[in-house]
Amino acid sequence: MQDDPIEYDERFALGPGVDGAGCVIERTWLLLPTGRVVATDPLGGRYDDLPAPFVQVVPAGRYRVDLLVMDGLVAAARLCVRDELAASWEKALPASLRDGSDAEVAGYDVNAGTGCFTDEQTFRQLSELSGGGWQLTLLEDLAWMREGPTVIPRSEVDGCPGDEGDENVLVAFPAGEGDGTYQTWVGRTRRGEITCFVTDFLLHDA
Repeated sequence: MQDDPIEYDERFALGPGVDGAGCVIERTWLLLPTGRVVATDPLGGRYDDLPAPFVQVVPAGRYRVDLLVMDGLVAAARLCVRDELAASWEKALPASLRDGSDAEVAGYDVNAGTGCFTDEQTFRQLSELSGGGWQLTLLEDLAWMREGPTVIPRSEVDGCPGDEGDENVLVAFPAGEGDGTYQTWVGRTRRGEITCFVTDFLLHDA
């Protein structure tokens, strides 16, 4: 997926329980309160230097997250905005690279073997929580959900009661074979609408 993630896009389009090449798709849901998407290692960063959201923004809402699992490893993670195949692809650029500088090396560093999708607002709120309980939750869940996603519900961020508190506001997953730097891509329709964000964990030749 160095130049174009179309191969993954086609595999994701096949749906859950894909046969062949040991592919399985795990699915869950993510609430984006602002639509400003963040992809990062939720366990390996410094919270005095929060990751910038992508310049590509989507409407606030609830979106599906798909994990493409190949032979027991998460090969790619997709935040699905529209159920359409992408007609074109572009790199997801953090706001800090808005002018296009260093775009060729854009990506996020994984230092704790984990990636995630979340909202800028959510990650900022999590970084302000004391005790790191949400990080322990992720570590414990990832230890036994080796091929699937683990989530942080909204209730853990702001104590939101009722059904809304059960919405997932962060979805984390094992990052391919582990630590590295991984690129996220944005798919668009022919009309220019965003279809998805796909983080490639570099297992497409496996």
